[in-house]
Amino acid sequence: MKEEVRMRQILVDVHRLTKKFQIDQLQIFFKRGNLKMVGPTITYYALLSMVPILMSVGAVASLAGMNASELITLLSEQLPSNIMSILAPIIQSVLKGGVGILSFSILTTIWAASSVLAIIRKSFNAVYDVPERVSGLLTRVFSFLWLMVILISAVVVMLVSAILPAIIAAIPGIGWLEFITKQRWIITLAGLWVMMCVFNAALPAKRIALKPLIIGSGVEVILMIILNYSFGWYAKFTVKNVGFYQSLGSLLVLIVYLNLIGTIMVIGQILIAWLEGLFATSLNPKEPIPIAAKRPAARRRPAFNFKKITSRYRRRKRRR
Repeated sequence: MKEEVRMRQILVDVHRLTKKFQIDQLQIFFKRGNLKMVGPTITYYALLSMVPILMSVGAVASLAGMNASELITLLSEQLPSNIMSILAPIIQSVLKGGVGILSFSILTTIWAASSVLAIIRKSFNAVYDVPERVSGLLTRVFSFLWLMVILISAVVVMLVSAILPAIIAAIPGIGWLEFITKQRWIITLAGLWVMMCVFNAALPAKRIALKPLIIGSGVEVILMIILNYSFGWYAKFTVKNVGFYQSLGSLLVLIVYLNLIGTIMVIGQILIAWLEGLFATSLNPKEPIPIAAKRPAARRRPAFNFKKITSRYRRRKRRR
């Protein structure tokens, strides 16, 4: 008997927790996100747009005064070594033409690469169950403009992380600030956090509150960092056991990495949507109004009857 009471109490507590933390709503967001198909779809379009994306990054970096070797050095600090071993030869071969050749085709390459953002935007809108308010062409134009903003922001973050330590070192008397600037990963982490906040806020066709946006983007950045640190070990283990030809093994590693990155992006947006609903209900709880606080129902006045008034008036007139 006591065990039955305990089991009932446990079930009641679980029901209260699921209702309080909106677990059912979180499951709905995951179903809308369709993680099984979103990751491979983003991977497919990312592979198709890889060369245009690298050309766009190289062109913007070249216009900012960076060459291919400096760009590879900066990217190698942020990406796993297995991924950079694949991307470094592509970057070197793509950027052989220099700024003069890329300056004529930079808009074309960015337009070709914007298809990835269009797919990610559709995935984000599916999480919120928001229909696309504009046509496919305008969505592509919007993705094109945002890809330019993201590329410029990425180059600015890389330049700041490279130049800021030298500027702070030239200013005397600020020891703690000089120590922070020597830790380039802090600057890169902060820049990536800001970029993901802007990315998650601007891409979906729904306005998002600030607090869940900051928390969800922070969790997304942490997941990406964990992926970058752990993916090297996973790639070595996978390629070693698969025994494919070297180029096929490298392609397999790249496909898995892009799939995980796309999945993390959608998971971050799902967390933002869940936290937004959670914070909205916690700030504005819908509590039932107590009976003592309710006013008694007002008595309804009888409807105005013109016939009764006229009949009374005639009776009085006859009596007179």
